[in-house]
Amino acid sequence: MAKRISGAGVNRMAARKASEVRAARVARLAAYEANVTEAVRVYFDRVTRAGQVRDEAALRAQRILAAGQSRAGGLDREADAAVARLRKLGEPVAEIAAMIELPVAGVRAALARASDQSTPVGDQPALVDEHMEMRTQEEPALSTA
Repeated sequence: MAKRISGAGVNRMAARKASEVRAARVARLAAYEANVTEAVRVYFDRVTRAGQVRDEAALRAQRILAAGQSRAGGLDREADAAVARLRKLGEPVAEIAAMIELPVAGVRAALARASDQSTPVGDQPALVDEHMEMRTQEEPALSTA
């Protein structure tokens, strides 16, 4: 025969089962809330760190670009000085343009920039005079400047 449980016993058993169900639900809710909280934390951490990485990269890129522009500017000035040297050696502007594959306007611009520079061109007067003498003996220099 089955054992009968008194009314008070049924209430205790029902209360215990309800308490177990509630505890399981509270545990699942706590785990869920912990997961949501962690996902939000990770999101804000990664967004902040990504911004910092971008800012640092932009700063490095600006420094690299500035250094490159500075180095390239020095090379540009040396190129302009070389054009000026060709002109001081007696080469006509049109001939210089053909030699260095620039339009005549580009040669004139390089000559203007070179004349604005305070750095010496590095001419060697003896060679300039010697070249000019050889040129005048062979053929008259064409002046297109």
